[in-house]
Amino acid sequence: MSSLVGSLAGALLLMLPAEAAKLQSWQFDRAQNQLSFTTDEPVQPRVQFLKNPARLVIELPNTSLERRRVRQNETGAIDEVEVRREDDELAQIIIELDNDYTIDPAQVIVRGTSSTGWTVQLPQPQPQSRSQRRASRDQPAVAVAVMPYVEAATLEAIELSGNQVILRSDRPLSDYSSGWDQATASYQITLPKTQLARGFTTPRPEPRGSLLSLRARQQETSVVLSLVPAPGLQFGALEASGQTLALNLTGAAQRRLGQVNRSPLPPLDQLPNVASKQIKVAIDPGHGGRDPGAVGIGGLRETDIVLPVGLKLAEILRTQGVEVVLTRQDDREIDLEPRVSTANRADVDLFISVHANAISLSRPDVNGIETYYYSTGAAKVLAEAIQESLLDATGSNDRGVRQARFYVLHHTQMPATLVELGFVTGAEDARRLSDPQYRDLLAQAVARGVLHYITQNF
Repeated sequence: MSSLVGSLAGALLLMLPAEAAKLQSWQFDRAQNQLSFTTDEPVQPRVQFLKNPARLVIELPNTSLERRRVRQNETGAIDEVEVRREDDELAQIIIELDNDYTIDPAQVIVRGTSSTGWTVQLPQPQPQSRSQRRASRDQPAVAVAVMPYVEAATLEAIELSGNQVILRSDRPLSDYSSGWDQATASYQITLPKTQLARGFTTPRPEPRGSLLSLRARQQETSVVLSLVPAPGLQFGALEASGQTLALNLTGAAQRRLGQVNRSPLPPLDQLPNVASKQIKVAIDPGHGGRDPGAVGIGGLRETDIVLPVGLKLAEILRTQGVEVVLTRQDDREIDLEPRVSTANRADVDLFISVHANAISLSRPDVNGIETYYYSTGAAKVLAEAIQESLLDATGSNDRGVRQARFYVLHHTQMPATLVELGFVTGAEDARRLSDPQYRDLLAQAVARGVLHYITQNF
């Protein structure tokens, strides 16, 4: 008899409905177009957008209200917000728009902020005409995606120790991914369901360390790390152990800071052979194809100068034992990003971008050579070596070695320079740049500067 009673009691308990959650608070921020609400127990909302009238309906299953209906009148594109009890097991929050407005449901963001808290972010309402309202009269409801709250791990610190990057969090990290990102030319580690600790600071790589750059940023519910290794180093596999994640760098870091060496330049006809150093150099003739670059005196085009100089430079360097990668070998148009990614993927040691300068045609008096770099250290010393060699070979006006944030200098992973061989708008430079023999001299002078740098720094 007692077992029968126990069985009946258990069956009755299974049949009883679970205690409903309660909608504790809600608020609509008209300035931000955002609804926020909380319940006393976890609830999974269902959200859909309906038309005629345009309204967003948030359904809260198994949720009760103290009052059957509450309305809050609004101004502008939002007409009212209504909270009502549809039945004993369903509460609704309805955001109704004015007849003359609508929203794109694909841009509505519904996100859990805690186990019992939610926000509904509306996009900016857009006007709609009567004909648009009539056309949408029979359109079905559109479901809106709901992003549930996920308790995030906290990335507390990043440590740099020799050839290792160590990530420390408050719990084991999982579902992480890593790989090269072509858009930024960096190696990225993505940590989903992770947040940066309050007051988190990213360590700065040492000047002679294994990393050129390191950046950590919050990207929605993930933390993304972007890393650029020093020349000669490569990233290994990620290794997880407890609450740490370690990334090892392999290979031998090459000498990359550059030493200011005032030893004399070799003669142009006695260039050193550097085959034993196994150096790889990227040469980037600027512009090309539909982009002729600067156009100067007599229609002299930049692309018609830099391509032959670049090809001759490649020929000379190969003769002296350098492996060369060209970003273009003919008259074609190439965007900046592919130029950079070609060099980064090839893991070259140096990057040389070849250009010709220009100013107003009313200033033929402006002539001379200038060379640019972005990062100090190796790139600056490389630029100085090329500039010195060009001035020595040509006797041109010295317009200096300058720092600039050019795309091809800023996004390359190796020491990089951009050389301006002269002004197509300059009376003296244009005459010389038009001469094929002078262009060969320029190529030889740039090659000497590069080879001189290699012999001193590798």
